[in-house]
Amino acid sequence: MKPARCRDRGAVSLEVAITAPLLILLAMFLIFCGRAASAAIDIHAAAAAAARAAADAAGPAAAAVSAQEAVAAAGAGTAWSCTTRTESSGRWRGGQVTVAVSCVVPLTDLGVPFGASRTVTASATQPVDTYRAGPP
Repeated sequence: MKPARCRDRGAVSLEVAITAPLLILLAMFLIFCGRAASAAIDIHAAAAAAARAAADAAGPAAAAVSAQEAVAAAGAGTAWSCTTRTESSGRWRGGQVTVAVSCVVPLTDLGVPFGASRTVTASATQPVDTYRAGPP
């Protein structure tokens, strides 16, 4: 008859073999969620900057160009592909400008297979400054 202490041999290695992959998957999931949240925060900030730039522009055409330039500057150094839509029908002194930004954020650098990406959208509204705006 074998001693009682020999019956547990190999139990620790089995527990590690089961829990180690699960912990690695959990860590990868947390990194993915953090990256997605960071991208959403950055794109909301880009939309706010684009709305400020559009509100300070001289006219509706300049507002759209200013919004696109602000989003391009906010996304400089990233692999994002962004589009902007500027609603400047209320572009009079005391009116408001709304900018919607939609960006495709690639997730290939996280090890997600075959070019996975996430589309993040944000919008921001900014009042037109009564002293900076051009003529109505």
